[in-house]
Amino acid sequence: MKIGHPQVGSVACIVFSALALSACGDPARTEVDVEIRLNSCDTQKASCRALGLPEAEVSLVNVDGQIIASGKSDDAGKLVLATGGAGGEARVVAVSPLIEGGRKEASLVLPHEGETTNITIMANGSQAS
Repeated sequence: MKIGHPQVGSVACIVFSALALSACGDPARTEVDVEIRLNSCDTQKASCRALGLPEAEVSLVNVDGQIIASGKSDDAGKLVLATGGAGGEARVVAVSPLIEGGRKEASLVLPHEGETTNITIMANGSQAS
């Protein structure tokens, strides 16, 4: 094939278009990096440790009470929630039978587009844990 051949021009145009789209791509992800830590205390030894809380149900909730994102914490008590472009104030709500009272909340301001905000929620263990 010659470079001036119509099929070569079409292929080049398609490749260029695909590269241009991938360069523009989706907007950068905006996320909240959450870590749930459970205070575990040994009263006999008068010591405490903060352990990652696995399998906690975690929700990102806006001021109107609508859930923006949700998921479960991993074995280390961590998860990442995408904000879906929501802005303003919100709450992170962690629910687990291992948390005193069954749930713990923390307020935060959602990050700007393309940014990540980190939050660590410290919770006391329930009597059953």
